[in-house]
Amino acid sequence: MKPTTRALPVAVALLQATSVLGDGTGFIGAGKTLYHPTCSFACRQVVRGCPLLCTPTDSGGENHGTAHNPSTTPPECYLKDDAFLRTVALCIDNYCTLSDNPPLGLIEDYWASHLGTGTLGNYKYTPAVSYQDALAAARADEARTPTNSTTTTEDHSAHGTNHRRLKARHFMDHDHGPHVNSSLPIIKAKAPLNVTSFITPSDWQMQYNGLYDFETNENGHTTNTLAIMLVAIFLPVPLSLLRFVPGLAGSRAWTVFQSALVSPAVYGKSHREPVVGGFVMAPTRGQTMYIFIISLLNLVLWLAPFVYNHPQGIFGSREEQEMSIIGNRAGVMAMGNVVALFLFAARNNFLLWVTDWSYSTFLLLHRWLGYWAVFHTVVHSLMLWFYYRTYGDYQAELARSYWVFGICATAAVVAIFLLSLLPVRKHIYEFFLFVHIALALVFIITYYYHIWYVYEYNWGYEIYAFMAAGIWATDRLLRLVRIALRGYRTATVTVLQDTDGEYLRIKIHGVQLGEGVAYLSFPTLGWRVWESHPFSVVFNSSEVDESTVSAATALLPETKEIPSSESKEVTITEVPASPSSDNNSPVPKGPTTTFFARVRDGLTQNLALRANAGPASLGAVVDGPYHHSGNVTTLLKPCSNVVYLAGGVGITALLPYARSIAKPSQLFWSTRKAGLSTSMRTALSALPPTVEVDVSSSQRLDVISILEKAMAVGGLDGPVGIVVCGPPGMADDIRLKVVQLARSGAATRPYVLVDEAFGW
Repeated sequence: MKPTTRALPVAVALLQATSVLGDGTGFIGAGKTLYHPTCSFACRQVVRGCPLLCTPTDSGGENHGTAHNPSTTPPECYLKDDAFLRTVALCIDNYCTLSDNPPLGLIEDYWASHLGTGTLGNYKYTPAVSYQDALAAARADEARTPTNSTTTTEDHSAHGTNHRRLKARHFMDHDHGPHVNSSLPIIKAKAPLNVTSFITPSDWQMQYNGLYDFETNENGHTTNTLAIMLVAIFLPVPLSLLRFVPGLAGSRAWTVFQSALVSPAVYGKSHREPVVGGFVMAPTRGQTMYIFIISLLNLVLWLAPFVYNHPQGIFGSREEQEMSIIGNRAGVMAMGNVVALFLFAARNNFLLWVTDWSYSTFLLLHRWLGYWAVFHTVVHSLMLWFYYRTYGDYQAELARSYWVFGICATAAVVAIFLLSLLPVRKHIYEFFLFVHIALALVFIITYYYHIWYVYEYNWGYEIYAFMAAGIWATDRLLRLVRIALRGYRTATVTVLQDTDGEYLRIKIHGVQLGEGVAYLSFPTLGWRVWESHPFSVVFNSSEVDESTVSAATALLPETKEIPSSESKEVTITEVPASPSSDNNSPVPKGPTTTFFARVRDGLTQNLALRANAGPASLGAVVDGPYHHSGNVTTLLKPCSNVVYLAGGVGITALLPYARSIAKPSQLFWSTRKAGLSTSMRTALSALPPTVEVDVSSSQRLDVISILEKAMAVGGLDGPVGIVVCGPPGMADDIRLKVVQLARSGAATRPYVLVDEAFGW
């Protein structure tokens, strides 16, 4: 039987519901059981390797069990062999009342669905006689057996005497098992079973201990994996609820707290600038709290808790058992992290709306969850490799399909880690993105087959792959829906004059977008038609009418006074407008949305080459817009005034906020290229009169002076909003200065800091 593609988890659930009703549905320990009741499975486990009268003498090597629990006896043989049925029925009656004490209905369900298979419940394998009939026949055989032929156990009391109810984890009345005896001959593992026989307490206890430990630890794998997955996904929600506490943003205590434990970089000043030789993006201290909690849980839940009972029938030593448990738990826990990291990478991650955290934050957490997924996957592979080399048949495992796919999954996840290092992302982003997605899909597919070839759909491990794949597919579907609603559009791309070819203007015709980030694709630009890149929406034609404003801006004075609560004049030093290369180019009529971009490698470089000889018209598709920095308007609502600080093309992300937030504001912008400031004149002139604008050419902003003035206690009450978008060094300098000022004394105003950045 070959595996088939199951795109929907519902289909898997229906499959499980119809084939393994005796075991439940879902995960082991969360809807699905392994050995229920354990006492019954322990009875069968003792005699599973015993040849029966109907066992084929020449099976041709056919295995009717599992790879790790082989059996030469077919299920149909177990269902009709009187000696087997009576021996197991007698064992169940002897020991189940002393241990699990299951109700009769559960024992009869086990008898009807599990006795023939030994593992999975399957009601087509129902014994020829009922449990109670088999038990009655066994008792009759026992009564007919002469007492002097019996090998008894250490206790010589009458059968059925229950001296003490067995307790969980300590199932023995003494070292060799509970006090039970019988006049029947004693059966040993792998010995022929031809007549009704007695399973000794010690033999039963060995199997019970092994099965109990195995299922309890498997339940722990599920519990711990679901815990890490759910905590990773939902921990941001309570952490983000602090923003709803009335008056918190204006509290001096909160200002000191966030300046010490939330806003600063974890160490030093670098958050947006790479550290450790350019290989690492350092989190903020607030992000580090999340990373610490998740890392601690990943470590603790991987190593504990476990149960151990020895001697037992599965593992020969505690060391062997630990190697198997810890190795297998690592493999399952890897997938809990994988499900969460798939969600965090999605553009349509619902947590973006619930928490108002930035997409850059979720991508940073996505990487840290990825580190743990890689760690657990590699540990799982190494420990299971060592386990089978030491305790198992390594050569036999190596030849099995599940092992091959497991190695492929491990190789894929290691390659993902190596090809996701910051230098790769920074210098060959398009290559990184394509390979990252391709390897992630390879990992999910090979993990799925790794599970299928060893468990099929029986124990729920494949559900993690379906969840991850479902998140990925849902995100892509929503993207396609957004793109379809926008339709196929025409884009006009222009290289801005007086920028040395460093900046582009991109106009998308026939669509008007709100504030935020939109992903643009240009299918006719090259063969990589799947690529889409984020650009900040600067304005659309309903907000800024370039045809009317451009003429007016030519008459703007060198300085203008804009009303503010402090009634002060802010200087705008601008460069006179020069004709644009696209002034006389025909363009489609109708609404437009405008973007600006800095030319780098990859997509923007290809756009610049296309538009180098003049405005270029090409097809485009639009996905967005998205609020990738959270709902900034809501975040700044408690603020009395707002200070915007932009560097270079970072102005594009701040202009929509400056237009829409009706608060006294100051916009400081520094740019090295005169042509960029010229192209922005129309948008700057369209800002409301509550916004003071200061544009500096060819010089850096004096952020220290600006922030000291903005955060000083003065005429305005309430916190000050500080929104920054610019080069990493500038953003880090502003973050450092803000927290230093906030912690310097009571003469500093509370603040709300928004770092508008796309951090991949």
